[in-house]
Amino acid sequence: MLKKAYRRQEADEREKVIAEFLPIIKHLAFKVSRGFDDEGVTEDLISSGVLGLLEAMEKFDPARGIKLNTYAYLRIRGAMIDELRKRDWFPRSARTKAKKLEEVIRKLESRLGRYPSEEEVARELKIDLEDYLEMLKDFGSLSILSIEDISEISGVERDGLIRYVMEDGASPEKCAEMRELESLLANELERLPEKQKLVLSLYYYEDLNMKEIAEILSITEARVSQIHSQAVLSLRTYMKKRLKS
Repeated sequence: MLKKAYRRQEADEREKVIAEFLPIIKHLAFKVSRGFDDEGVTEDLISSGVLGLLEAMEKFDPARGIKLNTYAYLRIRGAMIDELRKRDWFPRSARTKAKKLEEVIRKLESRLGRYPSEEEVARELKIDLEDYLEMLKDFGSLSILSIEDISEISGVERDGLIRYVMEDGASPEKCAEMRELESLLANELERLPEKQKLVLSLYYYEDLNMKEIAEILSITEARVSQIHSQAVLSLRTYMKKRLKS
């Protein structure tokens, strides 16, 4: 009977933690699933997030000096990323397009001394603006720099980058390198056109979703996604150039 009572107590505690984290999991799932046409992706991400939380609760070790909230969040996010990878959410063809656009943006930025507008990129590509804006839809889920990007370009070990993100055992040198990247990115944000800077600020700093930003700016949600994609492509161009230098 004592064993059964103990198991019930464990189950009650697990349900309590899940209830506390569920709003966070749902918010992250809605944010991560931006740009997907499949309506089921959000539900799948929520399910993956709950599984990630359960795994975190099982493997959490307070002796490592990481707070449960931090550890659980990373596990939840990792589970969602794994789910997206299964869906081939950013296929090789889209990555090839992204690299081509980054090259064009880098060329124009060097020539103009500023980030190019969408019209200027379209002109350089010799395509109609509408076709270019349609192309930007492919990059709604593109990140400015992933851990894989940084590791590949800079030569910094992937495990070292992950430890830095987890604040668990990263060397002072790794921390200094990553903080320098963060500082460079923050400064570069200021060079973006005002509307791009505003969209990124509302999305990443104010934590608003695309629909909320669209309402604030009185434009369509699709247009917000295009502005976001253009800004991300520009910042990727700059950050990759700095990492290689």
